[in-house]
Amino acid sequence: MSPRAYSTVSWRSVGTLTRFRSCRSSSDITCWRRQLATAGAPSVFPVRRIGVGIFRYLILPVLCLSVGYSAGLYMMPVPEDAVPKTVVYDPDIDAAIDALPLVCSLRSDPRYKESRPHVTAPEHLQEEMLTAGVLSGPGKLTVPPIIWNDTEAHELISVVHLGRNLCGHPGIIHGGLLATLLDEGLCRCAFPTLPSKLGVTANLNLNYRSPALTDRLYVMRANVVKVDGRKAWVKGHIETVPEPGKEPIIVVEADVLVIEPKWAKSLPKIVDVTA
Repeated sequence: MSPRAYSTVSWRSVGTLTRFRSCRSSSDITCWRRQLATAGAPSVFPVRRIGVGIFRYLILPVLCLSVGYSAGLYMMPVPEDAVPKTVVYDPDIDAAIDALPLVCSLRSDPRYKESRPHVTAPEHLQEEMLTAGVLSGPGKLTVPPIIWNDTEAHELISVVHLGRNLCGHPGIIHGGLLATLLDEGLCRCAFPTLPSKLGVTANLNLNYRSPALTDRLYVMRANVVKVDGRKAWVKGHIETVPEPGKEPIIVVEADVLVIEPKWAKSLPKIVDVTA
């Protein structure tokens, strides 16, 4: 090793500090080693080994400890009650839906096919879907909406229950939620008319007619009014479930233009859109 590899070295003993000058010639090295030996230090003390020691005995153990702790957290089992349940059923709400005259009539009509898209969607995607995930549950969309689809007449009817945690004003359902439900429902009505059975909203117009109160059942109706290649125009509305002998009240009306994008065929199907 070249003498220049050694520089000024400080050696601290108990209560004393001995300084050694830099060795600039081979004759000084002998004296330098003699002084180190007298001080009780090893005869060769290269400065470059200090960095190796710091890495081996300080940085490396801390790094290993951090990796082990992180791996332990990752592999720690998650309690079952911490896993969100995306599909929630309220038996009382389901029973109220089953008892509706409209529902009984739709289930006896062979033209309509009944489905619950929130349930048939893959479980690992339900939490990522707005209405099937974050907007579903007690006080919100309390049960998965039920849909009846007549693909020949291009008509769709859906029944949904809206809870008290979906308000804009107290006791009144947020208008943005109604727009979301109409957007999804009217697009679903249009899908069977498109070449690839898939489309996106190009334009959505809304007219709010009456406040929608919380904790009530509502009916959505939609029908396709025009189809032109990759474009479909749909009209629809959300109405109340009337009391016996009364007419339903229209809450909000909408019309939408649905367009099948050119890249639609490259997208995987999540659910059967004709269901």
